[in-house]
Amino acid sequence: MQDRKKRIFMVGYSANRGGVETYIDQLIRELPQYEIICSFPEMNIDGKIWRRPPNRHHYIRYRLFWDRFFRENRFDVIYYNTCDIISLDMLRFAKRAGVPVRIIHSHNTGNQQDIGKNRGLFHRMSERINRKNLDCYTTHLLACSEEAGRWMFGRRPFTVIRNGIDIEKFRYRTESRTAIREQYGFGENLLVGVIGRLSAQKNPEYALRILEALFRMEPSARAFFAGDGPLRKDMMESADRAGIGNRVLFTGTVDNVPEWMSAADVLLMPSLFEGFPFTLVEAQTSGLPCVVSSAISQEADLTGLIHFVEPYASAEEWAEKLLKCAKQKRTDYTDKIIAAGYSARHTAEQVREIIDGGGTTRN
Repeated sequence: MQDRKKRIFMVGYSANRGGVETYIDQLIRELPQYEIICSFPEMNIDGKIWRRPPNRHHYIRYRLFWDRFFRENRFDVIYYNTCDIISLDMLRFAKRAGVPVRIIHSHNTGNQQDIGKNRGLFHRMSERINRKNLDCYTTHLLACSEEAGRWMFGRRPFTVIRNGIDIEKFRYRTESRTAIREQYGFGENLLVGVIGRLSAQKNPEYALRILEALFRMEPSARAFFAGDGPLRKDMMESADRAGIGNRVLFTGTVDNVPEWMSAADVLLMPSLFEGFPFTLVEAQTSGLPCVVSSAISQEADLTGLIHFVEPYASAEEWAEKLLKCAKQKRTDYTDKIIAAGYSARHTAEQVREIIDGGGTTRN
């Protein structure tokens, strides 16, 4: 009789498409030997429908649901992907139910609530308590970068899991460049790409100011924002007020990011903080020069294509860097990306060793 697949409960998937969702999707594709069940509002497991409680406000009902959920579904692993440690409830419930491998994976170097110093007392206290309790509820501490690990775990030992990608998918292709530019009327003009969720963390309003400065220096230049988010409407209105709405395209969420990267001449990323952006690995695989905030880890520069600028340097300084970097000749860097260990297959192998090896990241 064939042994059953190990059953993994994967936490972190949301309706807001981003790096964590990309990471989870790739693990599911690359690790078919496991039964990976994602935490969704409604889950069908072995023919039984589980409807997740919407929030923690009714805590007794919330706790009873998760206690029963973990007890009945016999998971071998809980894999908790997160950008903060405001809550460790899932890991606590999983431990109480006897789930033997309990992984937490840090995907960021800061907290959305840190922006504008608007964190409440509850968030600050929760983080402080949960950092102290990490050893109690987890067996493995993972992070997308050294900085993301230090930010979440402090001095505890952790393992860096590289944000690997589908290398072949992101190779530069001339035909894709031509098709996008013809379809949207960019011609041979300088084209700046901003790719990612339109949220405060990504600093998109400042990206618009940088583009304003760029357009003054290079009137024929164009730009696009590929991604959606809570600031999209405000961004479009800001672009119109600044008189650059006809030079900036807001695509919304796209399913052909590699083609847009081939079309661009340079990528702009003025984020206030990041873990280890998939977008930068993808862009470098495409040979696309990147002008990014120095708040992003230096670890992200795998090829020499990443050019760092202080987050609050003048818009003119950012624009000058964009103009300079856009002149770089497009080169194939896929061998460097593979050698650095940033293929999806290599990432999956790292995770497989942890899942099958058991044990702990702590000495």
